[in-house]
Amino acid sequence: MAAQLRVGLVGVNASRSWAKDSHIPALRALPEFKIAAVATRRMATATEAAAAFGAPEAYDDFRDLVRSEQVDVVSVTVRVPSHKEVVTAALEAGKHVICEWPLGRNVDEAEKMAAMAREAGVHVCIGLQGRMSPAARRAAQLVRDGRIGRPLTASVYSPSGSYGPRFLSDYAYLMDPANGANLTAILGGHTMDLVMSILGGFRYVAAQTTIMFEDVELIDPPGSTKRETPDHLLIQARCDSGCSVGIEVAGNRPAGSVFSFKIVGTEGELTLTGGHQHGYQSSDLKLEGTVLFDPPEPHAASGLAGSPINVAELYRAFGRDILSNTHSVQDFDHAAQLTRLVRAVRLAGETGERQINDGWPTE
Repeated sequence: MAAQLRVGLVGVNASRSWAKDSHIPALRALPEFKIAAVATRRMATATEAAAAFGAPEAYDDFRDLVRSEQVDVVSVTVRVPSHKEVVTAALEAGKHVICEWPLGRNVDEAEKMAAMAREAGVHVCIGLQGRMSPAARRAAQLVRDGRIGRPLTASVYSPSGSYGPRFLSDYAYLMDPANGANLTAILGGHTMDLVMSILGGFRYVAAQTTIMFEDVELIDPPGSTKRETPDHLLIQARCDSGCSVGIEVAGNRPAGSVFSFKIVGTEGELTLTGGHQHGYQSSDLKLEGTVLFDPPEPHAASGLAGSPINVAELYRAFGRDILSNTHSVQDFDHAAQLTRLVRAVRLAGETGERQINDGWPTE
């Protein structure tokens, strides 16, 4: 293994991509990583990205990237429908893999990738960076230590500036439920994962799912489509601990909308707040409470803001796992369990029936 972990990114574009906005700044800020290779569908865009981000290798076929001897870790930042193909190739090449959430389009895909990862015997990580926020980790510790007593209730408001009546044409695929990339899976999954990281797993969920903007205007280029996936969620959950949780996941919220997560216990209260158009997982969360506590740990890398801030936390923990052969980050088994919970929320919304734990995450 090289002194630095050499990362190959699949799906990075120099002009507009989630990897450009989050993964690249995070990796550049962490000395234990080196950007070694990039891959896109066209050599012109791959070469452009390599020049922009200082990658020695550029590919127009991800299979060549995952086979490169100069790559230790494959970062999968392509769209969800392509995750399985890229993850499979990386695992077969014996590479460590970090993959954006959601892992797959559905439970079947997620479970197959989880099984492949176990068999491959490499380190894998799912991109649930919200729980890695220092403020969220401190809140989890305070709850575990009983600092607010027994958690009784929690309320969450998780807004996003996306999922409104106007959408870039490039992202029209988000409207198709078959693609597994929608508000329920993405922001809903991230939000429920944060809640469980602090309060523990869910015993059951009930949900009301709504499409508030069915007719969607597409721009750049212009067009129109129908939204077939919810843009608003109301989730009621009961944690294994008995804590009752209400979660609102809302699309099309204006800039400045504030994420909030308030926990009420028998001995005190905690509140996490933040704000970012992409969702709370891109925010530098702040922690307040009615009990005294030590400040959260410093961020993994200084000088970051917005999208890369918690991604850097995730990369640092994943790199430490690889180099020390530990297992602290959430892996593909966790991702498969969370995918089952996302499916349960969808079913609860469609049927109006409460869904009972069916192999969901425990934390």
